[in-house]
Amino acid sequence: MSEVTIKSIAKALNLSPATISRALNDSHEIKQATKDRVLAYAKAHNYRPNTFAKNLKTGKTNLIGVVIPFLSSPFFLEFIEELYKAVIPLNYTLLPFQTQNREELEKEALLFLRQQNVAGIIISPAHENSNVSLLEDIHVNSCPVILFDRIQHGLRTHKIGIHNSMETYQVTEDLLQKGRKRIAFLCGKDIGNTKDRIRGYKNALHNHAVPFLDKYIIYADYQDPNQDIDEELKTTLSRLKEQDLLPDAIVGGTDTLSIKILGILAGLKLRVPEDVAVIGFTNTNLADYLAPALSTIRQPTQEMARLALELLIELIEKTSNRADQNFKNFLLAATTTYRQSTPI
Repeated sequence: MSEVTIKSIAKALNLSPATISRALNDSHEIKQATKDRVLAYAKAHNYRPNTFAKNLKTGKTNLIGVVIPFLSSPFFLEFIEELYKAVIPLNYTLLPFQTQNREELEKEALLFLRQQNVAGIIISPAHENSNVSLLEDIHVNSCPVILFDRIQHGLRTHKIGIHNSMETYQVTEDLLQKGRKRIAFLCGKDIGNTKDRIRGYKNALHNHAVPFLDKYIIYADYQDPNQDIDEELKTTLSRLKEQDLLPDAIVGGTDTLSIKILGILAGLKLRVPEDVAVIGFTNTNLADYLAPALSTIRQPTQEMARLALELLIELIEKTSNRADQNFKNFLLAATTTYRQSTPI
């Protein structure tokens, strides 16, 4: 079967190639009846636009850069997979990069994407202040940028996340109401959402008249989800146990730590949930199969990915100055599921 082109459609419909091109691009110069006729023929014959030729003409590409901290994180992996599915019918191609939470790697990725003349960028920043000036320059002068997940960042653009403080407040309160009073919060050091999640945790303690202890904020310093941080966490928990300050519940603030903590507690001969209840942020589909099954706060990854792409395409297609536009924060609802690791 020969390739369907603008010229072949024009010949079949007895129209000029220019008319076909304008109809496919929804030009106001073409009557709606003609547009409908052209689009119906194109769809019936599986027409796909020649994006390379279009890019040469417009100076734009069909590339979308995606910059995330870790490709191996269940949350970010699910986000990327959903984006891949969503861009296919739109004839865009993804260029994914991971930064390992390092600002210099993020800068390299952004400079490369700008050099490739990408149509837009979707990013979860390494830190709340990482590459602010560079992102502003790209967003205003090169291509639109959308922020997701880690949205406490200075860039003025659309931002998509969840109510981090509210989610941690709720699970901490649930644990308190079940009689757990020594609740620790386990989080990555210098990671974007940490401050908001700690704030929710602290507010729940305060509202239930439970004193806050600095020792119950347990920071794990890692640059890669696969990094072996088990010994560091075992040492910290062992020290708390020796001081008679072992927590009776742990809220995990990241994917990586939420998954690791069950194994770490088992290595310390601590029973879950009898000795220590556990709940954490994670989008792993294996939560039901862990021992015990892990209670989770799951972010609406698919909805976040679809919304990020939708907002990005809108900005790509707008011709107005992005510096003058009104941008919104979109805070989506997460889903909390209590399983065997938490007696709720």
